[in-house]
Amino acid sequence: MAVAYPVAAGLRIRRSAQSGTYTMTAAWQTVYANSQLYAWMFAAGEIDLTNMVAGDDVQIRIGKRNIQNGAYIYKDSLLFEDQPATNFEKITIGPIMDTFGVIIEMRQTAVGVALITCYCEFFDAIR
Repeated sequence: MAVAYPVAAGLRIRRSAQSGTYTMTAAWQTVYANSQLYAWMFAAGEIDLTNMVAGDDVQIRIGKRNIQNGAYIYKDSLLFEDQPATNFEKITIGPIMDTFGVIIEMRQTAVGVALITCYCEFFDAIR
């Protein structure tokens, strides 16, 4: 049964079920991935790096597909080294309009004391 919404799709932003706590590994791990057969929006994401300590390095990359079932093209890659600077403990990822797929991956490339855990929260708008 079809569901009618009185507002535009961009206004129906919801918290993604992929939000949660992730334990880092040395290999890339996916913390968010979504694709649709029609236009949709990755609305925002926030990654909490407050558990980093001296010696920790965490890398985050964001990819997007340009064709259905194609390879991800990485549009941004960020490396956070040693420990987060004051007032930069939470990383914010802005909106991405998409059709064929968005992926956010993380890995810990250096370990100070132990593998860290990061809380991630994502929001998207899907019809």
